[in-house]
Amino acid sequence: MNNWINPKIVVGPTATGDYYFNRPELVAQIWEEVLKGCHILIAAPRRVGKSSVMEYMVGNCPEDVKGIFRNIQGIESEADFYKTIYELMLLSVSKFGKNTKRISDFFGGINVKSVTIDGSIEFGDKKEVDYLQEINKLLPKLSSNKLKIVLFVDELPEVLNNLLLANKTHEASSILNNLRQWRLTPEFKKHFSMVLAGSVGIQHIVKKIDGRIADINDLTKINFEPLTTEEAHTYINWATDEATIQYNSDLKAFLLEKIEYHLPYFINLMLNEINQSASKLRNTEISNLDIEKAFNKVIKNSDHFSEWKNRLTQYFAKDDANFMNEALLFIAHKNKLTKRKLYDLAVKHTKTNDYIELMDNLERDGYIVEQNENYVFVSPFLKAFWKRTNYDAK
Repeated sequence: MNNWINPKIVVGPTATGDYYFNRPELVAQIWEEVLKGCHILIAAPRRVGKSSVMEYMVGNCPEDVKGIFRNIQGIESEADFYKTIYELMLLSVSKFGKNTKRISDFFGGINVKSVTIDGSIEFGDKKEVDYLQEINKLLPKLSSNKLKIVLFVDELPEVLNNLLLANKTHEASSILNNLRQWRLTPEFKKHFSMVLAGSVGIQHIVKKIDGRIADINDLTKINFEPLTTEEAHTYINWATDEATIQYNSDLKAFLLEKIEYHLPYFINLMLNEINQSASKLRNTEISNLDIEKAFNKVIKNSDHFSEWKNRLTQYFAKDDANFMNEALLFIAHKNKLTKRKLYDLAVKHTKTNDYIELMDNLERDGYIVEQNENYVFVSPFLKAFWKRTNYDAK
């Protein structure tokens, strides 16, 4: 077959445009809270599609609302954070049209030299700008001009953790305090909202900074779950609609049973592997055996899953990471971890005061789930990866 058609998937980059699978109920829920004046926290496991949803929402804002998306992972200082937020605010405001009379008020006295290709602003003033001060001057103008802007900010926990690692705890704390001040100022509520997301447990990072999580308790939390079985079937139908390789009901059921945890990312890994193998052989029909082979190939590619392990040492203290890794390793080899065995591990690692909190972090970040008083991996992919890349459990 010369005209081989691949499934409509991406593996790795954010899914946008024709590759974006819409989840209208989730989008509607977020917009409902934003239009109430709430600020949103999407603290969900990796690869559930948070970034894709936020980018879609920016391009589909309600009337009289303008939004902008930015992944801020690379920010390394408090000053750069405020500069980025200020730029995003100005870019959002500019979407209302600079020629209108009320918009000119925002740009009066600001020397903007250019807008770069990545959507950032180059300021013409040579003098140093106090961006925090500028933000605090800009926010009241939103209220007086009756404009509504929404900043969709991805990877805030990454930024906060990077500041912690650089011994800039005070800067991280200051960012949290200012974010909270902007959110809680009544006159800003109807005109400025933030949708914050990150794949690292933000509660853990915030507690490391200030010893408590009160700084984010006012955020409205959105449950961003993997696809249901019904949604996963719909997703496969959508992704393979015109593809050469088609999946009947039995094949879809078998594939989803192998995956168990229905992240679009995990489904895409399988669809991609099956498609590549079939394309090489020019085999237009597949079987359960082909799905089995693809599953085993995906497992052996550690590049797909190594970040899950790396994040333990990046975001947790060494002794915490060692405890969590041993707990995961035990589950990988024994299929489950009982509460009694978990306590034994906590005693071994001197973690009896906070071991439940550490396991909660693993659950929030999409490693494990608690079932019938036992902890198990959410995904056979992660389970197999831990077993392949660690020593046997003792």
